[in-house]
Amino acid sequence: FALSAAALARLRPAVVERAAEAEPTLFAGLRAGLAEVRSRPWVMAFLGLLCAYHVIVLPAIFVLGPVLAERELGGASSWAVVIAAFGAGAVVGDLLVLRLKPSRPLLVAALAFVVASCQAAIVGSGLPVAGIAALEAVTGVAVSAGFVLWETTLQEQIPEHAISRVASYDFMVSVGALPIGLALAGPLERAMGLHELLLLQTAVGVPIALAVLAVPAVREIRRGAPALA
Repeated sequence: FALSAAALARLRPAVVERAAEAEPTLFAGLRAGLAEVRSRPWVMAFLGLLCAYHVIVLPAIFVLGPVLAERELGGASSWAVVIAAFGAGAVVGDLLVLRLKPSRPLLVAALAFVVASCQAAIVGSGLPVAGIAALEAVTGVAVSAGFVLWETTLQEQIPEHAISRVASYDFMVSVGALPIGLALAGPLERAMGLHELLLLQTAVGVPIALAVLAVPAVREIRRGAPALA
């Protein structure tokens, strides 16, 4: 956090003049933001992907993983190793994106979320702690790279006057939807079984991420070049 604060302190954001809005109301803003989202197929596709990732995949890490660690891997210390490995992978993912700067950022981001969506199956794979940790480090690279590329693409492609409204929908369907998945994880685990649910989460999450790759607008977005739609 200290390093992050130091980096942010060096930023010198530009001052942008904003045109006065005809209808400066909450609902007018929501309608305008929705219009911006719906006019861009690549935004719609990725919002669906992020919703699925937060509701279906992440509960495997936030709820089911600790349960499995307590039952089968020796407790909290084992889960700490897994999470630390994921964190190390996330740092590597940030550095890779900073270094490589892919020309088709959303194509790479969608591929990264295919890998990231394997987390549930990895946790429930039956591997020893070292094996799970090693694979989770790989997903850490993917998760970090995927989110950085997505958020950077939003900043590059969405007009300055609309970015906050589009970002609000981004958070609503991703972070805002996460509690749904967390609330359902426990009852579903009791109904299906822990390992069965973990496999199902990956079996659903990966095809959704692959489907996003089939959206032409996702594949065609170029780094820094304004999108046509």
